Amino acid sequence: MDAYHEFIEPSRVNNCVGCNFISPQSKHLIVAKGNLLQIFEPVLIKQQSTPTKPKYKLQIIGQFKLNGLITDLHPLRTVENPHLDYLIVSTKYAKFSIIKWNHHLHTISTVSLHYYEHAIRNSTFEKLGISELIVEPTFNSCSCLRFKNLLCFLPFAVSDEEEEEDDEEDMDLDNKKEKKEKLDINGKPADAVSFYDSSFIIDAQTLDSSIETVVDIQFMHNYREPTIAILSSKSNVWAGNLLKVKDNVSFQVMTLDLVSKSTVSVFKIDNLPYEIDRIIPLPSPLNGCLLLGCNEIFHVDNGGIIKRIAVNSFTSLVTASTKSYQDQTDLSLSLEDCCIIPIPGDHRVLMVLTTGQFFYINFELDGKAIKKVHIDTVDQALYSQIKLCYPGEVAVLDHNLLFFANENGNSPLVQFRYTDVDQKRITQEAAKEEKKEEKDDEEDEDDLYMDEENEEEQKQIISNSPIEFIHHDELINNGPISSFTLGTYSREKFKSNLPNPNYNEVCLVANAGTHELAKLNIITPTIQPNISFSLTFSQVNRMWNLNQKYLITSDDINSKSEIFQIEKSFARLNSKDFINDELTINMHELNNGKFILQVTPKQIVLYNNNFKKRLTLNDEIKDDEILSSILRDEFMMIFLASGDVMIFSINTYNETYTKIEIPKMLSDTIITTGYITNSHLLSAVSKDVNLLINRGTKRRHGSIGGAPPAKPTTGPKSKMFVLVTGDNRIVAFNRFHNQRCFQLNHVDKFTDNLTLAFFDPNQNAPDPFIKQIILNELGDRTHKEEYLTILTIGGEVIMYKLYFDGENYIFKKEKDLRITGAPENAYPLGTTIERRLVYFPNLNGYTSIFVTGIIPYLIMKPMHSIPRIFQFSKIPALSISAFSDSKIKNGLIFLDNSKNARICELSLDFTYEFNWPMRQIHIGDSIKSITYHETSNTYVVSTFREIPYDGLDEDGKLIVGTLPDKTPRPVAYKGSIKMISPLNWTVIDTIELDDTEVAMNVQSMMLDVGSSMKKFKNKKEFIVIGSGKYRNEDLVANGSFKIFEIVDIVPEPGKPETNHKFKEVFQEDTRGAVTSICGLSGRLLIAQGQKVIVRDVQDDGVVPVAFLDTAVYVSESKSLGNLLMLGDPLKSCWLVGFDAEPFRMIMLGKDLHHLNVSCGDFITKDEDIYMLIADNNNILHLIQYDPDDPQSLNGQRLISKSAFEIESTVSCMRKLPKIESSFEKSEIKFSPIDEFQIIGSTSDGSFFNVFPVDESSYRRMYILQQQLTDKEYHYCGLNPRLNRFGGAIELRDNETNTKPILDFGLIKRYAQLNEDRKRNLASKVSAKDIYVNIWQDIIEFEHSLQGL
Repeated sequence: MDAYHEFIEPSRVNNCVGCNFISPQSKHLIVAKGNLLQIFEPVLIKQQSTPTKPKYKLQIIGQFKLNGLITDLHPLRTVENPHLDYLIVSTKYAKFSIIKWNHHLHTISTVSLHYYEHAIRNSTFEKLGISELIVEPTFNSCSCLRFKNLLCFLPFAVSDEEEEEDDEEDMDLDNKKEKKEKLDINGKPADAVSFYDSSFIIDAQTLDSSIETVVDIQFMHNYREPTIAILSSKSNVWAGNLLKVKDNVSFQVMTLDLVSKSTVSVFKIDNLPYEIDRIIPLPSPLNGCLLLGCNEIFHVDNGGIIKRIAVNSFTSLVTASTKSYQDQTDLSLSLEDCCIIPIPGDHRVLMVLTTGQFFYINFELDGKAIKKVHIDTVDQALYSQIKLCYPGEVAVLDHNLLFFANENGNSPLVQFRYTDVDQKRITQEAAKEEKKEEKDDEEDEDDLYMDEENEEEQKQIISNSPIEFIHHDELINNGPISSFTLGTYSREKFKSNLPNPNYNEVCLVANAGTHELAKLNIITPTIQPNISFSLTFSQVNRMWNLNQKYLITSDDINSKSEIFQIEKSFARLNSKDFINDELTINMHELNNGKFILQVTPKQIVLYNNNFKKRLTLNDEIKDDEILSSILRDEFMMIFLASGDVMIFSINTYNETYTKIEIPKMLSDTIITTGYITNSHLLSAVSKDVNLLINRGTKRRHGSIGGAPPAKPTTGPKSKMFVLVTGDNRIVAFNRFHNQRCFQLNHVDKFTDNLTLAFFDPNQNAPDPFIKQIILNELGDRTHKEEYLTILTIGGEVIMYKLYFDGENYIFKKEKDLRITGAPENAYPLGTTIERRLVYFPNLNGYTSIFVTGIIPYLIMKPMHSIPRIFQFSKIPALSISAFSDSKIKNGLIFLDNSKNARICELSLDFTYEFNWPMRQIHIGDSIKSITYHETSNTYVVSTFREIPYDGLDEDGKLIVGTLPDKTPRPVAYKGSIKMISPLNWTVIDTIELDDTEVAMNVQSMMLDVGSSMKKFKNKKEFIVIGSGKYRNEDLVANGSFKIFEIVDIVPEPGKPETNHKFKEVFQEDTRGAVTSICGLSGRLLIAQGQKVIVRDVQDDGVVPVAFLDTAVYVSESKSLGNLLMLGDPLKSCWLVGFDAEPFRMIMLGKDLHHLNVSCGDFITKDEDIYMLIADNNNILHLIQYDPDDPQSLNGQRLISKSAFEIESTVSCMRKLPKIESSFEKSEIKFSPIDEFQIIGSTSDGSFFNVFPVDESSYRRMYILQQQLTDKEYHYCGLNPRLNRFGGAIELRDNETNTKPILDFGLIKRYAQLNEDRKRNLASKVSAKDIYVNIWQDIIEFEHSLQGL
């Protein structure tokens, strides 16, 4: 029994679209990353902008994890809401959901789900694959989901205005008014249930009998009826039979009648080259479409007139005649997978090749007619900042912004700017953007008319202006990952004379990007702070840094407090007035550090900055005891043991204080904690309290026409006091409250949304479980948002984001956060050291919150992601404070449980946008494989780059059929081996391989070395490289394996990292490429061609000792002791045993299912042997070797236990021991147990782990997973069970999926539910104490990688 957990989310943008999803005035960017749907808003950064050079960045609005792989996104304007776009989200395999933005709940809501998989399965014998979605762009009248030749049409209702344009004479004005009235009630048609009609599925041949195989299908722009363009091929043509058949592709355009389900042909063009495979419809003013092949571009206008351009010298070979072609073969372009972007309002179309080169397809217009089409190169200086590699979709946004979905690199936000345009217009646009929030609707309408008046003048300027492409922002892409290794980031045992908290911490080092954008990605489980210096104390529990001048410490055990002077090497300062014989609860600064406030359990004293007493507030406390205090500006709030709260306003000028009365209705309420803040929360109700009386009225009236809510016009933030009551209610009131007090509803249940209401004086029985709250801004240097952060007694961190729903401010619960604690004392070890929240206004640029405890956390909010909770270090943190000096600016000082204090700063080398901190190192060559050499503490990577292919055979003669005079030239690959030092992450040694030779595998192995005569051998770490020579299909792919040792050398002067070098130990050429290597019981296994050979390393060379023949080449080999797993691309995996006395390889078992194994590894529990393999259908298979099972025929058959579908191709797997964590004496100890788990990487940049689970935990979690699947709401209406166990997984026998792999991503949603739902679902799982058991299981799953 195992569980699957995706612990790093996908980052590669597969699809993107810009549309008016949230606001009718501005476009938002919506991107799909695997199963992740993210919504961004382009924000003008005023600090970095000038009137002529605005600066835009992307700010995340929402993130939603779907139960399915997103394959396409399309906006849809419907009659249900004429102001905003709905979004069609297409998911694997053949279904799509229509969603809209819910302004009240600040989330997406599903309008409808359209499921075609069963219908397509019943209509075809072919295996179901990913389908393609297109939407009619002119009227939004229908969508079409295409799978091969099957077309699934879904008609949509069209608004009256568009019908009127088509048939204005036939429509009577009275009828029109009646229809409009019917449509306008509640924003929905009164006579129709929905805005869409029933779907219908037809074969493409029923549209036109001449269509055989559909290559591509698209809707055309600016026809009066829905019009589709279809590319189809008649016979199978490829480069090898061009002499026999050419020009087999047809292009036809036909109007579609959705009522009669028939078509009328507009025009048809036959005899197009065989490699034409894409239709790019062009909007106004160009119209028509582009047809793209590898070697040519065609433009077909709406009348059927075709213009052809040959872009390389291969065009003459693929078509019968090139007479009608415009010759631009000197460009020598390869158009495979190129990206086409019609520039809005321009006569140029931007074309970006896979290499990132920019070209224009330039249209010379004569009125509306197109006179000539030609391709122009774009000066590289105009797009030098834009780095693209295999760009995909492009989203067009406001302000001339383009967002490129870059498959093999970071996805940039780019602005195109006309360099010769009048500067006055640019200045006006920038000024208009700054005043946008202050304008009313009438002014906006005036601006629209002004734009129309200037349109003609602008068009003339635009038509001849060069365009400059400016880089504004980018979304980081961690894919595609081809290999990763487990290594260490920090090997220093001591830092600043104290043990290094990150010493020997295991990190993931993976590759990302390809070609020039290739990089190494260092992924660490904890934050890696830069430690500057340290202090050691004898007994300290808390400490505070005051004005970078004093360090105050409190010894709670001995009730002592001390002052240390930071600028005088932390010398003690003796002050007569300072209270040093009591423990200190808190220290505060007032008036920029000119005054200091000390809070002890019995006293509150105000000092000047030399610790001379100026004022005491002891008379207010009397015999009570202070538990905690909060200070913001001049206001201080203290919480007493009696359950009372006091608020003071301290005037440092007069050295007096004033007590602020709290609302009288709170006088009998027990108060446990609180916060002072500046917030928008009460801004709306302070102006209009009727919002709470007539809640939702304004919003309901506003939604009749589908209009979105207005933006908030509530002005600046106001000073606000927030209190937490004994029955776990959060109460808020203003500085001048006039006895008016509000509460947040259902805080004690932790519901998804918290709304404001009047304070209810009726109280429940006190049972406080909210320990601390912070309501403040979180963000980075450029953008901040308000969050309510709640810390519970059990150590849970719950976060709510503040948003405006159109009439009032509401909190929305953040999902997908790390689980830090559990209720009901289910995780007692997590709170053995007190958890507290400490707010940092500026931590090296980030506004963040630190969580102290045995596992300390840092909460950060980058602009591109939701809030992230990172583990700060492996050592506990008792106390923390901000710290700055000459070396460190905006850093921190934290105290561990050994009474050591470390002064450090947050490293900006890392990015904090993902689940774990990441650092990227640019390499510049595509990376194939990577390994870590532990002895020398270096990383070895196999890289390759493209070189021209010479086309020579073994004798050096030109291969028959090679065309050396044709361009572009074919490419081959040249590999190299690089050694990288983690001291400064630079390449310190390189081995260049031969042309066309690529190192497919690089591994570090501990091998036995010695002569055959010696009984005992020495173990030594070697680098083993398996390579192949890859040329073309006519030449055999030979290879070689090489063994290197990494030796110590004298480093170059001033370069201490250059102290290692490769030394070749052995090299041997092989027949057949070396496709896989691994260590096996101290020996070396090489998979070469269709043979697997085990070799023994001896003093005088390498000797083969055992071999095994295979049917096809081996794609994966992994070992566990003497056991060997082999995977191939045809016959799944084999289990082989290796015996050294005598040397032999014994076949133990085979999997009988025909799987294409991409990678795999062993996973063990309780002496049971399992293998987890990934196939090319993105499915994980769990296979067991169990000779005792009757089905296995004494182990000859490997038993398939479970299959589990994931969203992306698995590229690499590594096993590592599962670590059991225990907490003793406040120290975290990790003990390895006899279990192995697996970490895997995927092509979209995500990481997952699969780990074994106890039987009792498995049963609980399985029932809980079933309940969550069936009873909870899922985004887009998608079914988690169908996502993981449907689709491509077919039940091969009765045993498959009897115990399926658990999906921890789904189980984790349990922690995000409100308290009532949690209790309800827990009761369905089992009876007594099940709530605690469920939480313990979730905590154990969450910490499955804690031992790294």
